[in-house]
Amino acid sequence: MNKKSKNQSNKWNITKEFLVCEYREKRKSFVQISKETGIPYETLYYYKKKFNIPSYSLGSWHVGKRRSPNTEFKKGTKPWNTGTKGLVKAWNKGMELSEEYKKKVSKSTKKAMANPEVKKKVRKTQFKKGMMPWNIGKKGVYSEETIQAIRKARLKQIFPKKLTSIEVILYDILENLNISYKRHKPIGNICQADAFVKPNFVLFADGDYWHANPSIYEKPKTEAQIKNIKRDKIANKKLIKEGYVVIRLWESDLLKRKEYCQKIIKKTIKR
Repeated sequence: MNKKSKNQSNKWNITKEFLVCEYREKRKSFVQISKETGIPYETLYYYKKKFNIPSYSLGSWHVGKRRSPNTEFKKGTKPWNTGTKGLVKAWNKGMELSEEYKKKVSKSTKKAMANPEVKKKVRKTQFKKGMMPWNIGKKGVYSEETIQAIRKARLKQIFPKKLTSIEVILYDILENLNISYKRHKPIGNICQADAFVKPNFVLFADGDYWHANPSIYEKPKTEAQIKNIKRDKIANKKLIKEGYVVIRLWESDLLKRKEYCQKIIKKTIKR
């Protein structure tokens, strides 16, 4: 700022207390202060630097303030893309990526992860194994109605989305026995059956590792195994109480003793 500007600014008698009050405490921008007081913006900025008053970050001005009525999303207003299904498509949808392209992507990713700064940033932002959800152990976060809605929605989801090898064998057995069934059917708010046969038969194909097959594992070794065993016991108890018949078949039996599994299903369901 030139000397003339400095001399002109002296007539305003700007003090540090005034700027701290208006700029820091009341959270007013220099544009707003300038409009209210008539003091030029440049003069305010000069004294801010002179008094060594720290600036706010750009993202902090809206804290505690209502956004402009012209820009905020109003109640009842529909998003611009409502009803425009298929308007935006993923660039790679339906594309088969070549092995050469996959190798290039893999090479680029490894190169990027070799950079310590990138690696540090990724570790901070990615969801780490073993991290607990923010609401675990908290009560009263959601209403009972919301919890039930979340459970229903979760039971309708299929994980993994592709059939597992043991599910394929289970369905093959049912089809060989001419038994009609439904795949991945939610049973109330209790669980999702791998197969459901009317009127009340619930079938599961349990993986040896994930459900800790006792003929292989004397004791569960991982947290996932402990969690799954506990969940299976609770589900079995609830299903039996509701009048369902539970049939659980182990992965090793389905893979190596298909006829044995077939006999169990036939004996239980045909009875």
